[in-house]
Amino acid sequence: MGDLEVNTTDLVATGTALRYLAGELKKAEDIVKDNLDALGHPGLAEQLDEMQGTWDDKRNGLVKDIGIVAKVAKEAGKAFEEIESELVAALEGRDE
Repeated sequence: MGDLEVNTTDLVATGTALRYLAGELKKAEDIVKDNLDALGHPGLAEQLDEMQGTWDDKRNGLVKDIGIVAKVAKEAGKAFEEIESELVAALEGRDE
């Protein structure tokens, strides 16, 4: 049987980084809306606004999915840390 090695620090950090990424993607929603007038060409602004509407749906799905993966990564890291602590305590013959 093989050994299981998990870098829990990296796993929790990945969850945190993914949560940050999801937040940044969510904030990107307003960038186009806030800057349409700066484009200077009504046709270009209209096309960009239309593209953004389509991208909103995809981005919102992506934000949701990234959020799920972030939560799972963070919880898995914490769970492995807890299991390790309990195993060490059991091997040392102490209650935790």
